[in-house]
Amino acid sequence: MNIKPLHHTWKLIGIPALAAGITLGAVPAAAGAQETADTDLTKGDSGSEVKELQTLLEDRGLLQSSDVNGTYDENTASAIKDYQNKFDLSEDGIAGPVTVGSLEILSQGDEGEAVEYLQESLSNLGHYEGEADGVFSEDLHQAVIDFQRSQNILVDGLAGPQTFGTINAEINEAERAEQRQAEQEQEAAETSKNHNESVAAESSSSEQEGRTINVSATAYTADCAGCSGVTATGVNLNANPSAKVIAVDPDVIPLGSKVHIEGYGTYTAADTGGSIHGNKIDVHMPSKSAAYDFGRRNLEVTILN
Repeated sequence: MNIKPLHHTWKLIGIPALAAGITLGAVPAAAGAQETADTDLTKGDSGSEVKELQTLLEDRGLLQSSDVNGTYDENTASAIKDYQNKFDLSEDGIAGPVTVGSLEILSQGDEGEAVEYLQESLSNLGHYEGEADGVFSEDLHQAVIDFQRSQNILVDGLAGPQTFGTINAEINEAERAEQRQAEQEQEAAETSKNHNESVAAESSSSEQEGRTINVSATAYTADCAGCSGVTATGVNLNANPSAKVIAVDPDVIPLGSKVHIEGYGTYTAADTGGSIHGNKIDVHMPSKSAAYDFGRRNLEVTILN
């Protein structure tokens, strides 16, 4: 779910023009029945909008009649906070669309920014598909009912404090869920990146530790007349006929190196030979027949150390 940003301005409902017996076409546009506040009402504001807000608070027993003075003072801010806290609204002491809308208890036929906020909120939560035009229509009425049923709260189609409080809680939870998902995706991406870097480092390390070359390979045995059976590094092959030893050119493969021969395993470069020069090796075999069977081969070998 993608939570869209919501507007934070609202219109006081006041007295609808038609209910007051005014024909809209007979009066200037400036005489419209709904008064608009450009920003949320907050401490320090004053005027008729503030006085109407204070009257709503007085009706709910949150403000003394003597405090209904048209000035958004400390008492008004405190009353708003008490109201917000009671109904699980954002406790900031500011009279925004959620707070004002719930105080007025919006119903079908109402208009204004508070209604528009309700439409956008229910749209974000997947309960309203209509236009956010600030008009409390039959479709919005049904959307409110659907939302109330889904939350197991009072089902009356009215948007009061319980409904607005539940909407606020659901939007906050959806935003937290999106944040958690984003954090999990970022963590997964970082884990994958670290893994790839680790694999690349291991691969690089392996390449540095092992040098692969192509060689021409023959085979020999110590089981022969006149052969001492002792390699250049002192390995007694007659005593160890199964020893995995190769004869090498020390300028190409240093004596003592471990050399992996493709298809045969790991051998020790422990001997030299008069005909072993350059990229040539002679592989020790336990018997003459095994040496003859090996013949001459082109192999890939890796010098491990």
